[in-house]
Amino acid sequence: MKKIHFFNPSEKIDRFFDFLSGKPADKVLSCCDIFSKAGLRGLFVIPILITILMIVWHIRYAVSAGFCLFFILLSIIGCILFHYAAFTMLPALNALIKNAPTKISSAGILRVTALFVGGFGLLILFYGISSIFAAKRIELFGLVLAEIRNVFFLSVFVFICCEFWLFLLLKPSALNVEVVEKTSVGEEFIGLTTYFAKGCLKLTPVIFGTSITCACILLVLMMFHVDLASQMRTVILLCGMAFLPFLMYVAFLSYYFALDIVMAVLSIPGKLDRLKKD
Repeated sequence: MKKIHFFNPSEKIDRFFDFLSGKPADKVLSCCDIFSKAGLRGLFVIPILITILMIVWHIRYAVSAGFCLFFILLSIIGCILFHYAAFTMLPALNALIKNAPTKISSAGILRVTALFVGGFGLLILFYGISSIFAAKRIELFGLVLAEIRNVFFLSVFVFICCEFWLFLLLKPSALNVEVVEKTSVGEEFIGLTTYFAKGCLKLTPVIFGTSITCACILLVLMMFHVDLASQMRTVILLCGMAFLPFLMYVAFLSYYFALDIVMAVLSIPGKLDRLKKD
């Protein structure tokens, strides 16, 4: 008799993940440097775009020349400071990942998380694309258009972050994590929490580059749509993401310092037992 083979979708997913964890993961994760360069170069482009924007506003909307000059000067100084902060701290994040090796006993939980993170990213992207078609049906309402445009940008941003997380979860070696046969429960917990902490470090250049790129796009759109003038706060917030590498560096050091203290406290009973035996 011939054996009846039932379709097993889990095996197909595992094979697909095995494929993604090879060359596709290497190519995608190597794009982190591209995002870093895009963000750093974008910080030089932003003052130029703001200068053009202020000229347009001065001519078209009679914005005072004093305000325009002040804002141009402020943008130049701000972007220089932002650029220095990002340029200095981005390489330090990679150094932290290299200097913090960790171990886990099973990559199963990482693959399950990757499945849901990747699916969530696709759903968010679909929602963002659908908002464009909704905008075409209500294009008479300028304010609504602006809000829907923001929804689309945000959905693309979340999609990029989710898909990068997917490849990070499928490629532990990219975060200096080793999959071994045996670990204690404590070591497994530390390995997993540290995995996600280092993943946030690896994702920081992607968030930085995407934020600065979105800021440049918004500035271009503001030259043609008066209803987008209120988006200047969003542009400033996006530029402020240049400080994210510094904040992530400090946060990761604080996490590791707290982790070392906890490990030291937990090891005290074992050391006392050894002293009693001696």
